[in-house]
Amino acid sequence: MPLRSRPTTVMAPLVVLTVGYAFLPAGPARDAVFSLVGLLCVVAAFIGLQQNSRRRERGWLLLLAGFLGWVIGDALFSLQGLVGFEGYPGPADAVYLVAYGLMAAGLVRMVRRRGGRGDIAAVLDAAIVATGVTVIAGVFVLAPIGADSSLSLLGKMTSAFYPIADILLIGILVRFWATPSARTTSFRLLLAALALICVGDAYYTVTTTVTGSAASQITNDLLWLAGYICIAGSTWDRSLNDLAEPVPGLEDVVVDPLRRLVVLSCGLVLPAVALMLDGLSGGGPQSWPVVAAGSAVLSLLVLARMAGLLNVVRAQATQLAALARSDALTGVANRRSWDYQLARACTTARELDQPLAVAVLDLDYFKAYNDQHGHPAGDRLLKEATAAWSQHLRAGEVLARVGGEEFALLLPDHDGEAARARVQEMMASTPHGQTFSAGVATWRDGMEPGVTVSAADRALYQAKRGGRNRVCVAPSAPASLVLPKPRVVLQPIVELDTGEMVAVEALSRFPDAGPQEVFEHARALGRLAELEAEAIIAARNVALPDLLLSVNVDIGSLAAPRIAAALSGDLTGMILEITEHTDSPADGELLEAVQSAVREYRERGAFIAVDDWGTGYSDMARLELLEPEIVKIDMSIVHDLDSARHRALLGSVLSWAARRRARVCAEGIETDEQRERLRQLGVPLGQGYQIARPQSASEPLTAVR
Repeated sequence: MPLRSRPTTVMAPLVVLTVGYAFLPAGPARDAVFSLVGLLCVVAAFIGLQQNSRRRERGWLLLLAGFLGWVIGDALFSLQGLVGFEGYPGPADAVYLVAYGLMAAGLVRMVRRRGGRGDIAAVLDAAIVATGVTVIAGVFVLAPIGADSSLSLLGKMTSAFYPIADILLIGILVRFWATPSARTTSFRLLLAALALICVGDAYYTVTTTVTGSAASQITNDLLWLAGYICIAGSTWDRSLNDLAEPVPGLEDVVVDPLRRLVVLSCGLVLPAVALMLDGLSGGGPQSWPVVAAGSAVLSLLVLARMAGLLNVVRAQATQLAALARSDALTGVANRRSWDYQLARACTTARELDQPLAVAVLDLDYFKAYNDQHGHPAGDRLLKEATAAWSQHLRAGEVLARVGGEEFALLLPDHDGEAARARVQEMMASTPHGQTFSAGVATWRDGMEPGVTVSAADRALYQAKRGGRNRVCVAPSAPASLVLPKPRVVLQPIVELDTGEMVAVEALSRFPDAGPQEVFEHARALGRLAELEAEAIIAARNVALPDLLLSVNVDIGSLAAPRIAAALSGDLTGMILEITEHTDSPADGELLEAVQSAVREYRERGAFIAVDDWGTGYSDMARLELLEPEIVKIDMSIVHDLDSARHRALLGSVLSWAARRRARVCAEGIETDEQRERLRQLGVPLGQGYQIARPQSASEPLTAVR
């Protein structure tokens, strides 16, 4: 079984040896112990690499070979002193040179292995710091070396090599630190080792320059040995595999921006520090070319870094803008983008004098599909469906997701029928055997875009009510339509038990079109409340004494100013039949406005009735919202009382009405049998052709008993 140990277990005895070394007197024995401790550290590092690395890693081997070269160089340097070798450079210098090269090669390989090859930002950060350090070294180390007449050309080159090599290591160190990666124990120990070696070299350079002696001081030795100990511990942690190999999933990890800013700031101020220190030391102006050149290089590097940051910001802004315009699941336009594209398409259609079609699509039985196959399958269906539909789009056409399984489609230069054909083509490509229902409406110049979408939405629900898997086209409404004045006829409402007439419903009639067509046109123009207000005013003018007057108003118009004006004053004796052509009030604000209007009309004497209950959008939730005094049963239920579903609906509303002391009225009674069965089931009120057809307000009202 492989030997396992913690870094501290390996480092502790090496620390003890180093402490003992510090108390040894200067001389050959201490030099020998120094080399021995360094060798033990490198050997321990090699053993740790063999034990903990999943495979032989060339970067680590090169790095440890470099440390071994330093140990050998230290031993040769001590040996040169013992034998009295005074030449410069000597054999130890050649070994040091090779060791620096091996270490640099190993670090570069590690950086590349960790995926940092293309990280230009990290390269620039390293170059900025290295340039700043180069200015300091150039002023205080390289320039004096160049001016030293006691050194040969080879000696000057060798002396200059050491600070240059350290600067190279510092650059690689910063590059290594800035590479996205896991900050593991092995990573931190390796950085600490390199940093301690660089600090030790810098301290040695300063002391030799000041004292003129090549002998190292105890502080230098302890810094170098601390670096050796850290490198030994770095290979004894299993995280060295995360350090030496690419780390999946960390491509977007970045170094703490504040720490990076501090490091870069230090690199930027180093030329100024060098110039200031040189001036204080009385060195004269001879260092200004080095500082000027370093400052110019730094300026270029900073400009390149800023350009990179601007490119990143620009790319991120573009990405965020795309995300803000796109639906996260399907990738098509989202609701916000749809609103923008719709307004833009209307403007373009107006300028080019072209038609514009809007379609609203809704996947059929999507909830059932989700329940049967699971939500992940539902998400896949949405993505695959939008991908299939998008294959049919031409230039300028837009598909957007505006709800859970609801989509909207813009078809420029299409009228309603042309759009129907295009939508039917898309329907055939819906995956997994699924279908959708769709409504189509045509925008005309002068119409509000939202009115067109509402018309398409109503056509969609007409398609759903018609059996789904079909496309319905909303009636075309020219913007120049002049709303006709409604003529009011009255249809009696009677007690089914006695035949006594208790109320009349005011119905609108128009000379050249059916009432449904005219009201749909008004709705498409956004003028429904205006037409309903005209009908209410006309009905109030023909109200009959001793009979309740029932008028119709859409729930979306209930709080409109025109309706409020038409229902001004005392409303005693009036019934407001609330109809619906949308699924529900659009939002909480409209819902609150509807409830407030109902409360006000009721306080002024009006009764509230829910029209067409049991089909469309009128359900139990609507009864709880409006709490009506009268519930009018839709004629579809009346005409099919044998249906178990219809009998259940009728029973539920009769129970609700009994609890709330409300009354139920059946609409569309056309036969004696229907009337009798409703009476036996407990429905108290009724109206329809069997009872009385709508009659002119100028004629005497009669009803069949």
